Amino acid sequence: MSYGIGRPSDGESNIPIPVGPIESAPWNLPIGDFPAVLAEAFAGVELGAYDRRIIEWLAGWDSPTVATIASLVLRARKAGGAS
Repeated sequence: MSYGIGRPSDGESNIPIPVGPIESAPWNLPIGDFPAVLAEAFAGVELGAYDRRIIEWLAGWDSPTVATIASLVLRARKAGGAS
């Protein structure tokens, strides 16, 4: 599994997020701040109150779950040409 650092728009981040397909739970990913990981993934997306509530709920999950969701969002944005 390869890891990348950055936001879909360009910017550098210090949060490592898998940038390719994930074949097994990424337990060793050094994520300490789950809300920050999800904030990176959803950066630039207009969010409503319920969206923010669900993202806060997702941040309560374990590291592999948060990393996988963030990775999926970032990869989907990249595939769709979002910047």
